[in-house]
Amino acid sequence: MRPETLLAKFSLKGLNYEQMHNGGGKGLFSLEEQLAMVGITWKESPVGFLVLFVETQNCSHSRKALEKAVMVECADKINTWRGQKSEAALYALVSAAIEEATHPLGRVCSSCNGTGVYKNQHRHTRNCVHCDDGRVPWNKETRFAMMCSTQFACTYSMFKRYHPVLEDVARWLSDKRNAAMLALMERIEREAA
Repeated sequence: MRPETLLAKFSLKGLNYEQMHNGGGKGLFSLEEQLAMVGITWKESPVGFLVLFVETQNCSHSRKALEKAVMVECADKINTWRGQKSEAALYALVSAAIEEATHPLGRVCSSCNGTGVYKNQHRHTRNCVHCDDGRVPWNKETRFAMMCSTQFACTYSMFKRYHPVLEDVARWLSDKRNAAMLALMERIEREAA
């Protein structure tokens, strides 16, 4: 997790006292100390902040940390299953859940590029039939397509076994994201008053 992308907006530079005692060098505050400087309480929802960092900053380090947290959650959900458990399916579940959490309104339509309209061969503007106002909303079919767009391929009947887990994990990530957003909004309201 690298909060530098967020904290750079506040022009913060930190000190690492341990590094200074070991012979000097440029030091940094810990993650909790850096976030406390800007008034963000990391403990409110660490997974939610990771989702926000991936969504808004496209931070690869946050994505890796988020993948680990979601992997643990998915593994807990399928731990009691009997029969075959595919590791590729677990990675596909993680990827699909993160994609849904970071794009809560749905994916941008690739046919109309998010405009919601297209022009036919007679140059008449028509509503796009592939999406709803430029976004492809999340449902069972789009989740199946997202899960199979990774290196995992399965039949739709097999996907039905994974779908409840995907829904639960996506809902869990959404709740964590909302908790982090509420923490940020409360901070902004306190500063505005």
